[in-house]
Amino acid sequence: MHYLSKSDFKVAQTCPTKLYYKKNKYPSLNEENDYLSLLADGGFMIGKLAQLLYPDGFEIEGGVNDSVIGTEQAINRAENVILFEPAFYINNQLVRVDIFIKKGNSIDIIEVKSKSYNSESLAKSKVPNKSGKLKNYWLEGEFKPYLEDIAYQKKVVQEKFPAATVKAYLMMPDKSKVNEHEDLIRWFVLNKKGAQTVVEFKGAENDLIELRKSNFMGLECVDAEIDLISSSIASTSDILKSSVIENNKIITPISIHCKSCEYKISDTTNSGFVECWGNLAYPSPHILDLGQLGNVNNHSGGVINELISRGKTALSDVPLDIVVKDKPYYNDRPLFQLKVNHELLFHEYKEAIANIKYPLHFIDFETCTMAVPFHKGMKPFQNVIFQWSCHTLHQDGTIEHSEWLNSDDYYPNFDFARTLKNQIGTHGTVLTWSSYENTQLRAIKNTLEESEDFDDELLDWLESIIVVDKSDSSNRILDMHDLAKLYYFHPKMGGRTSIKVVLPSVLQETSNSKSFALLEAENLLSRDNEGKLIDPYKLLEERIVDDTKSLTIKVRNGGDAMVAYREMLYGLSRENEEAKKAYGDALKKYCKLDTLAMVVIWFHWNDLSKQMTVDRDSILNSIL
Repeated sequence: MHYLSKSDFKVAQTCPTKLYYKKNKYPSLNEENDYLSLLADGGFMIGKLAQLLYPDGFEIEGGVNDSVIGTEQAINRAENVILFEPAFYINNQLVRVDIFIKKGNSIDIIEVKSKSYNSESLAKSKVPNKSGKLKNYWLEGEFKPYLEDIAYQKKVVQEKFPAATVKAYLMMPDKSKVNEHEDLIRWFVLNKKGAQTVVEFKGAENDLIELRKSNFMGLECVDAEIDLISSSIASTSDILKSSVIENNKIITPISIHCKSCEYKISDTTNSGFVECWGNLAYPSPHILDLGQLGNVNNHSGGVINELISRGKTALSDVPLDIVVKDKPYYNDRPLFQLKVNHELLFHEYKEAIANIKYPLHFIDFETCTMAVPFHKGMKPFQNVIFQWSCHTLHQDGTIEHSEWLNSDDYYPNFDFARTLKNQIGTHGTVLTWSSYENTQLRAIKNTLEESEDFDDELLDWLESIIVVDKSDSSNRILDMHDLAKLYYFHPKMGGRTSIKVVLPSVLQETSNSKSFALLEAENLLSRDNEGKLIDPYKLLEERIVDDTKSLTIKVRNGGDAMVAYREMLYGLSRENEEAKKAYGDALKKYCKLDTLAMVVIWFHWNDLSKQMTVDRDSILNSIL
């Protein structure tokens, strides 16, 4: 069958050209282990929970053909029916509906999403603001793709059942509600069923009764919003269907939006990105590498897109005036990226670190959220803070590392804070990379104030360390990311300032022997064939965590860390001590590298500040 599925429709809504690449199976960055994708945000639990709310429903299983046939047979057997994952095919369109409820000539279709919404915010959006305007909660911003998804499903189902009244709903975790069940997350268990991973409910019958009475899911009818876009959905789907049937590519003008295309892969022999861009894909550095790309394009009235349309796609094609206007902006980084080919550290850096007090504590946190709240009293997607790493640098130059990782199924946030408090105490400057750590400490404080597990001593410590005003010189926390944004530039960083790009840039310049020794001790110091130091994050090992070698994990970023934690506590490895240890070791190695990277960068910046800092105005004058 040549058909336009709802996943096809969703992809094409981001870029119609992608539909051709998807149907013709071009390599994609979105291709990943199906199991890890299932584990990603706990959506597997949400889907199962939604089904449990409809005790008379049953699931349609099998591939496309079997599911279409099975769906028709189920509907023909009974006038009233509740189906999970039924498949409907008509007019070269195919949709599988999460929950399908048919009562005579009335049909409800429910799309279940693990993405959260807030019913209180939804209610407020229905009240005009001071200027008399109404915000359309579902059509404006992040929820629009979900509305388009269910709108396409409604169109297909209505065509399949032209005489029926079809109503459409979104079912999503409601962040205004809390989980009232202590062991809820343990009720959902992942298990293997042949080659498939399935979700099983392991709670007691009474648990199921209570869950149906009280849960955190919201169900919202979106028919009124669908009516506003139904004509657009219909015309778009007709165009997309023709593309699928004829296997024709819909040509979309190339633009800055192509930067995040999943078909932008390194294999240029079979790259959808290269097929779209042709020779314009090859300049290096490329115009899409410009830091603050979208902001610069908007700030300049669309000049970047205009350059691309004229075939100017080298970074050197970008005119200076669009990153300057009346004066440089975004901390001058786009300007420096265009015109500076050497490392810069500005004079103001010395003043910014003038108030540091030893010992220096370089800290990093890892957190995890899931659609299903981990514990009673939590809301959907509320953070669990499960790990910290700390490198402490004393005034005599000695360095020690400490860490904490939760590996048990309980609410760890307060123990996280207590162990961190015991480690860094009340003395010394605390260095982070971004304000994220400060935000998480504030969240712990707010939760602690409302908790039965009240701890005056811990609360006092949290209040003493949390930054309220960044300009306050008495703050214990110093954000190294702010230092990077304001005072440091390296051409290899481009316009970016994440620790993942600053560390390898610094390693190209540093000669600090202590930094080399610290990295070597962790087996994270290696050179390529040209003698250049390899990015230590790329040296983090990929670990095999099961006997069949079918599941491996590499923890090289925060997203990997969340997946590893979920798998360790709630995935197939939850009762496999060897696998849990492998995940734990990978998590510790990654988090330790984050704080070690901060130490290496700190050493380099301070070495550089003793040798040479530069005046920002002088640099700008020499450029402009």
